[in-house]
Amino acid sequence: MVGLCENCEGRWLAGAGGRPRCIQAGLSAVWCAPQSRTPSTAYVDLTNQRSADMVRLFVYPLLPYRSFFYPFLVVSAIAVPCWLAFRLYRRRALGHRVSLAREILLLTAVLYLSGLAAATLTISRPSRSVAEATAAGVDLHPNLTSLTCHSASMRPGSTAHSFCVRNARGNVVLFIPLGILIPLIWRRLRFWKAVLLALAFSVGIEVVQYISRAWGSHRTADVNDVILNSVGACLGLVFVFVLRLMRRSRPSAPRA
Repeated sequence: MVGLCENCEGRWLAGAGGRPRCIQAGLSAVWCAPQSRTPSTAYVDLTNQRSADMVRLFVYPLLPYRSFFYPFLVVSAIAVPCWLAFRLYRRRALGHRVSLAREILLLTAVLYLSGLAAATLTISRPSRSVAEATAAGVDLHPNLTSLTCHSASMRPGSTAHSFCVRNARGNVVLFIPLGILIPLIWRRLRFWKAVLLALAFSVGIEVVQYISRAWGSHRTADVNDVILNSVGACLGLVFVFVLRLMRRSRPSAPRA
């Protein structure tokens, strides 16, 4: 049996009576105790530090959106049971066959729309300054600064720059699932009609946001948001249509 010597950090070999004898000492009568296999404190601290870093990596980017999760849970708790009751009533009344895959797809769409409503129609405190700057509550002029978040007056790291990046990124990412869901739900819908549907959906949200100013949501109807929403929806649509083209281009397997 060979192990590590605790005293001289050399190798040891089991000697007479099972006692370890140090190999580094030239197999002499120098006896030593085996090194403990318990992890050192430094190793445990390093492992804990790496775990903490992993948590920060995945959790910290979500912290700016933490105010979104509670409204999402509330809206989902109302929308999902109502949708399931409607689908159950429709099945019993019309006697249609139920496709499990399509029901899961439709339920996913309901959850997505619940999240979209929670993200776009609830009261937004960070956008209060934007709403106050836009007195009429409507901005119909495309602004390259709002789309790219780069300008001489908007320094990186400032509050305005952080809000602009978060707003632009959120508007794009928020509509990517819509671009994916539209062609999956309506399979025969052409690409440009799907784009127009996503565009109309975004315009409808902006109109509702403008109306929601009546109850103090501090939301504005912004054409830049419509542009960013359309970009996100187009990304989702392109993803689905490219997958369809790749699937059609594959050679069919010969039948036996």
